[in-house]
Amino acid sequence: MQITRRKIILAACSLLLMLLLSGCGEPQEPAANQVNRLVQGGQQIDQSLKAMTKYEEEDMELYKSILSKGKSKNSNIEPLLDQAEVHIKERRDLLQQTGKVMQETAEKTEALRHSLKELTIEKPETLLHAGKVLDQYEARAKTFELFVASYESSLSAEEELYGLMRASAKPNLVKIKRAIRTRNEAYAKLGEVRKQFNLQTQAFNAAHAQLVKLDQAG
Repeated sequence: MQITRRKIILAACSLLLMLLLSGCGEPQEPAANQVNRLVQGGQQIDQSLKAMTKYEEEDMELYKSILSKGKSKNSNIEPLLDQAEVHIKERRDLLQQTGKVMQETAEKTEALRHSLKELTIEKPETLLHAGKVLDQYEARAKTFELFVASYESSLSAEEELYGLMRASAKPNLVKIKRAIRTRNEAYAKLGEVRKQFNLQTQAFNAAHAQLVKLDQAG
């Protein structure tokens, strides 16, 4: 009887120890650290956008040169068109890369929301603000989807224009003028989406900076 009772007591103690250990779980990571990893993972987007901006500045000058020289019958604009199409491909590749990174980061955002709900080491104020930071990030991500779509439309419009300009010895001026108008309208729309994206980026950066302050103060 004593042996049986001892076994029962030992079993109960072992079970209690297991429950205590499972209750402790893995060491928890501060909310700011988790959000920082999300931000660092998206830095490639900013780098790609900077590279795209550099191409845009060069391509705007190229676009002006093509239109200017295209007015003269004796001008050879083929080298300029070749260069412009290479740049279009480069920008499209960068655009696809950023879109992929943003999609991957969006998936991580959902996992991060769940992780924040499990945190018990943070003050309610910090957790609440961390949630707001993720809200800002998701709003920025949605606008970035619009940005990618708008950018793609702009590149396609530019591609179509250049294709018309090299189509034949006697290009269709009516179609070219229409293509120029379409291209300019597409870039104007892109400019508006870019402004919205930049504003949301600023709002996200400000919210993230506030989260870092809360973490350091706590």
